[in-house]
Amino acid sequence: MNKQNILVVDDHRENLIAMEALLDGEGRQLIMAGSGNEALALALKHDFALILLDVQMPEMDGFEVAQLMRQNRKTRHIPIIFVTAISKEQKYVFQGYRNGAVDYLFKPVDERILDAKVNVFLELDRQRRKLQQAVVQMKRLKDENERLLHALGEAVIGADADGRVTFCNASAAALLNADRDALLGGPVSALLGAEDAPAWAGPVPAPCVEGRHWEEDLDVYPYGHEEPLPLRVHANPVRREGGAFTGVVFMLRRRDEQGAGDGRRERRRWPRKRMFHELVVFDRGTGGNVGRLINLGAGGFKLLLRRDVAPGEQLELGMVLPDQIGGVNTMSFNARVVWSEGLDEPGEYHAGFQFLDLSEANGEIIEILMERY
Repeated sequence: MNKQNILVVDDHRENLIAMEALLDGEGRQLIMAGSGNEALALALKHDFALILLDVQMPEMDGFEVAQLMRQNRKTRHIPIIFVTAISKEQKYVFQGYRNGAVDYLFKPVDERILDAKVNVFLELDRQRRKLQQAVVQMKRLKDENERLLHALGEAVIGADADGRVTFCNASAAALLNADRDALLGGPVSALLGAEDAPAWAGPVPAPCVEGRHWEEDLDVYPYGHEEPLPLRVHANPVRREGGAFTGVVFMLRRRDEQGAGDGRRERRRWPRKRMFHELVVFDRGTGGNVGRLINLGAGGFKLLLRRDVAPGEQLELGMVLPDQIGGVNTMSFNARVVWSEGLDEPGEYHAGFQFLDLSEANGEIIEILMERY
């Protein structure tokens, strides 16, 4: 981790030297200021974990400096410990807290008390930074997953635990002949015409609430259409890490009109036969379609592509899974092109890829995909 910056403000040079000797330690970067104006300029330039601010200074005292820092968006949340030699009367202490102090140190400074208080605020700063990094990472993963889902050729709709539509990709909107934004917030049961479905006892399919996959044949009436659209609807539950149910992801596929009346066995066999042709691999950076998965092995895979790729080329890829596996709906991985060949059809290629640094979790997902499909 980078060093944590501590700003020490005092108009007496000897006090700054003394504080530097007391505070110097591994992982700390001490920055000194000899006046209130200098402290304000440094606070805007650097990212500080803590400020130790002398109260008695000419021109601008510590109370004024703290008050000005609290009025600036960049500096308002930096913890300030006042260092003072004035009376410990409550009126002075209260004035400091009113101006933004989080704590007080009284001169002469006790080294043990100083060290204990500084360590507390440095630990709080470390936790704050970790939380910020986690939030950034979560947003990055969310944006990445949404790019994949929007680029996916298959129709995908997301709903929360109350059955309200929270996500709809372009393919689903086109299939249902509706504006994507207009679908958000509406009941997914009404959208899919599933309010009378036996397993749809509440706002979402009951099996999903219990953590299970659900699929059914539904006849949906797209907006402006008088004829029903025969769909096969697959639904998978979404859960938090602790197991709490938070929503459902629906995947919509047109039923095979010729095989729709051939019985349950034929309906099960049809998606299995086409499954890998429906798994599309995407570029994680752009969300663009790279190619369709033809076959899959523990060490690599083969794609059908619309562009040529050079052997040795390394790609950052992603894929939306046909069902939720291991609590996830998408899979991200890196791969290297091993070989590439053009096909008889102009503009079509197929290529073999090798997985790079495949994680244990992704390895388990691949094994499940190979077993199921």
